[in-house]
Amino acid sequence: MVEQPSVVRASIIVAVAALLEAVLGPYLTFGYVSPKFALIGIVFAVSPLRDLQAVLLGFFGGILLDSLSSGLFGVGALAGLAAGALSSRVSAVRRKGTERVLLSQVVAVSVAFFGLLGWTARNLAGYGGPPLAEYAVAGILPDALLNAVLAYLVGGWLLKIVNVKSHAWESR
Repeated sequence: MVEQPSVVRASIIVAVAALLEAVLGPYLTFGYVSPKFALIGIVFAVSPLRDLQAVLLGFFGGILLDSLSSGLFGVGALAGLAAGALSSRVSAVRRKGTERVLLSQVVAVSVAFFGLLGWTARNLAGYGGPPLAEYAVAGILPDALLNAVLAYLVGGWLLKIVNVKSHAWESR
């Protein structure tokens, strides 16, 4: 049986993940560290999709994240775009058993990119923030590690939801 990705299921996963981050994210924040449900959802939901579908769904998931959160608008969109692009490129390898590990690493890179992008945007907008070295050690690294572990734990389940098994009579 061949597994085929479902764009509708991937879109629902991205939307639910962005809503989870908007609702639960503020309550689960510890200093600079918080779970990034939207990025985890984007990476695992768009991984089996085609490149253009993955990039567009990642971008719109980031826009949804921006519209639901209180951060600077555009940071989530660019991070979602990067997460979708990285996820589609890494999933091209398609080795059974290593998908979860590779996609968890993509989540870590995406979260680190999101943190650096947010720090840069706040400083360029004049809002200020902590020094980069302090933020990298106390914020970006623990945040990336936490989200990578969370992605590894939830990733297999998300991949099963997005991939739809075709029936034997449909492959004829």
